Amino acid sequence: MKQRKRLIAVIVLAALSVCAATAYKFSFELPTFEEITPAQLLSYQVVGIIGGDTVIIDVNSLRVKVKMIGITPAEKYSGQLAAFTKNLLRGENVFIVKDPNQNEPNNAETISGYVYRVPDGLFVNAEIIRQGYGRADKTAAFKYSAEFGQLEKFARERGKGIWDTSLAEQSVNQPLQKNTSQSEPTKQQAAIISATPKISQNTDTEKDIVYVTKTGTKYHRSGCSFLSKSSTPIKLEDAKAKGYTPCSKCCKE
Repeated sequence: MKQRKRLIAVIVLAALSVCAATAYKFSFELPTFEEITPAQLLSYQVVGIIGGDTVIIDVNSLRVKVKMIGITPAEKYSGQLAAFTKNLLRGENVFIVKDPNQNEPNNAETISGYVYRVPDGLFVNAEIIRQGYGRADKTAAFKYSAEFGQLEKFARERGKGIWDTSLAEQSVNQPLQKNTSQSEPTKQQAAIISATPKISQNTDTEKDIVYVTKTGTKYHRSGCSFLSKSSTPIKLEDAKAKGYTPCSKCCKE
């Protein structure tokens, strides 16, 4: 009889442990955002990236910098953030949506806003935080501050991006590079940036990053139409090691 009671107690404790683990796993759900109306917005060509959180767009031959609202870059991981943003927006057009709570800088060539990728409407500001390549800005008031906080918790809980312990170990073992992303380029520098097709060229870091979907067996390059519903960044060598094969549409190897 005593053995039977002990067995029942063990089963109950095991069941409670499973329930607790399940509750933790799904403690942070992804927030939803209101959809934009593309027909009412103008699209702009991306001609440069500064530091990963600032996009340079072409507005009637004027280079305008757009500081993405709600993102606080992690200085140690500035290289990863820059590479991730370039992969999202390389050669793309974007929509810019302003936030009524944000005051514009006293500079006609710099604005702040939410960036949406034209082909699929991807909310770039939110995607950077969801994938763990930046922190939610907790120092400024903006429309989606609560949602961005949820996205940061989501990424942190799942060890994505800068919350990946292996990425942290890698950054410790590598010397930090001086971050010059905060310096404002002169008009002459902006002209050089616009004349140089940096976005259309892959660096060694960008070539190493591909994207996979939740259910697919292929790996893709940024901007592939098959990534419209889901996309998870992964190193190319890791994708191959896990059995993913190249997408015939966007990968030519």
